[in-house]
Amino acid sequence: MLPSFFIIGANKCGTSSLYRYILANPGVLPCARKEPNFFGQHSAAYIAGHIDEYFSLFPTYDYRGPLTFECEASDEAGASSPTTIVVDRRPDGHYITGEASANTFHDVSPSLLHQYLPDARLIVLLRNPVDRAYSHHRMYRRFKDAGHDLGIEIGEFEVDIRAEMAAHERGERTEYIAPGMYAELLRGWIATYGANKVKVLMTEDLGQPPTAEQIMREIEDYLGLAAHDYANILTRRFNRAAPASVAPAVGSLLADFYRPHNERLQEYLGREFDWG
Repeated sequence: MLPSFFIIGANKCGTSSLYRYILANPGVLPCARKEPNFFGQHSAAYIAGHIDEYFSLFPTYDYRGPLTFECEASDEAGASSPTTIVVDRRPDGHYITGEASANTFHDVSPSLLHQYLPDARLIVLLRNPVDRAYSHHRMYRRFKDAGHDLGIEIGEFEVDIRAEMAAHERGERTEYIAPGMYAELLRGWIATYGANKVKVLMTEDLGQPPTAEQIMREIEDYLGLAAHDYANILTRRFNRAAPASVAPAVGSLLADFYRPHNERLQEYLGREFDWG
């Protein structure tokens, strides 16, 4: 089975939670891994020669037994442990499958993904870009503290953000700033897939139970799924860090940086955001 849907990002916007919510629908079968990141971590040449390895992560049409899915626990990020989810598959059921690789939105060329998955319906989650950048940096700090080598220097948030702003001015790649420049990235995905195959959602809406229920109804319509009651799972958050706030000075600095980008996004989508 090829993925019918693909949550492409953005990272630190609640993609882990949304994927688990969608998997709660009995008509959805999981990918073997929540975040394969196949298109984001390999070259185009490697992808062309190993695409069958990616497709093998998804269920087959013939197998009708239970499926297992390895994911993070719902603990705070940094203290999670693998959790195995077992999904039963009825012999007479109709199913779809899909995946969530959150860096795809900003790390993968839309044309590359379209080459292999032209019929997939994409889902994009967007969050206040200041909060997203801060959460991204906190995640990298946790990785560093745990002994992982990410290949980049990771210091204090304000120091790193000021360095990234200078790098952005020089036209260089940035880790934390670039993923929050949503309008520019979104235009590329919609130009490639078409507006009817790119569903844009807001992380802030997903955190409110009544609004989250409505979002799940919209996703059911979007993916052609039967109605399901998500009440029990919508109260849970997956791969979520403990609450923390951006220092006011650096928060204002980032808000000023993102303001023109947010204005372009509001104009493009025809929706206002309370992002400061």
